[in-house]
Amino acid sequence: MIFRLKHNWKLFPAIMMLWWGTVFSLYAASPQIVDVKPYDDGFVIASSDGMLYWTDIDGVHLDSVNLKTDIAGIEVTDGSVLAVSPDCMILKVERNGKSRRLCRRQINANSVVGIACSAGNTFLLTRYGIILKTTDFKLFTSFDFNQTYTGYYEHTRFSAICASDNSIFIAGIYDNGLPAVFTSTVGNIWSERTLTYTDRGETLSLEYQPLSMAYDARMDRFVMGCTDGYLFYMPGCSHCNSIESRTHSDITAVAFNSGYCLLR
Repeated sequence: MIFRLKHNWKLFPAIMMLWWGTVFSLYAASPQIVDVKPYDDGFVIASSDGMLYWTDIDGVHLDSVNLKTDIAGIEVTDGSVLAVSPDCMILKVERNGKSRRLCRRQINANSVVGIACSAGNTFLLTRYGIILKTTDFKLFTSFDFNQTYTGYYEHTRFSAICASDNSIFIAGIYDNGLPAVFTSTVGNIWSERTLTYTDRGETLSLEYQPLSMAYDARMDRFVMGCTDGYLFYMPGCSHCNSIESRTHSDITAVAFNSGYCLLR
């Protein structure tokens, strides 16, 4: 689905057909869309079987590359796509199809859920809360979130990571099933993000599980894609959190670019 964001969201049926038809008809039944990111004046879409698809802002398919490896997540930096496999092999991919491996596998389990770049650093997140950080893809530092914050935060199973130029967000669920989001500036100290919002004058807590996350640069806010088709908006002020129902299906990938939103 692709939406134009103004005062209200407007659905373009023809574009929706492209998204669900032209793009997804290229997949076999089993591969899943795992990530989508803004790219120039459009988007780049990643599927779990190693396919990358570039589209224009209207969702029209332009180019594609087969990396021939599983993909857990992607990030766009300096005009290139960084694709990470579930076991942490990182590829740098150009739109013309050229790619090179930046590092060998760092983790012996298929546990990586995403990749994000901020202020010259690249961060990798596993579902178990291991955060790898590198500036050159040669030396990595490892931060064990759950071990470090034992006794402070409940044990968390993670599902998404996203970053802007000055913030990193990670999201998942606590052992009790409630959603959890933590923020950091450089990845060393993490603070819990409040997930309350106001609806018709009543303060409520988010109950839907986070599955994906995006940074909306135009509005300067982070946005979580959640179960049951909800988007949860997180601007700089946590008191301004808001929620919106966009579809009946889980939102496993979401991205924003120049007033357009693409979600799966």
